[in-house]
Amino acid sequence: MITAVCIVLALLLATFLMMATGMFAMAGDSCAPGSPCLDEVGRGIEVSLVGMAAVLVIGLCCVIGAAVTRTLRFGWALATLLLLLVPFAVGCNIADHAMQLSSVAP
Repeated sequence: MITAVCIVLALLLATFLMMATGMFAMAGDSCAPGSPCLDEVGRGIEVSLVGMAAVLVIGLCCVIGAAVTRTLRFGWALATLLLLLVPFAVGCNIADHAMQLSSVAP
C-alpha cells in the first residue's frame, strides 16, 4: 500500500516538475541572438526532462523487479520519489547559469 502511494506521488511530482521545466525557457529571454546561452538553456531543459524520465523508468523497473522477487519494494519507490528532484535541480542550475552568461558583457 505504501509502495503504491509513493509511486503515485512520484508520478504526480514528475508531471508537475516536467511542466515546471517549461519555465526554464524564460531563462533564454535575455539571450542575444546567436549567443551560446540559448544552447545552455536547451541543455538544461533536456537534462531535466530526460533525467526525470530515466529516474521514473529505472525506479518503476526496480519496483517491479522487487515485487517479482518479493523483496523490499517500498525502498525503491521512496528512492524514485526522492531522486526525481535531482535532475530537475541540475537542469534548473544549468538554465540559471545560462541566464547569468547572457548578462555578462562580451
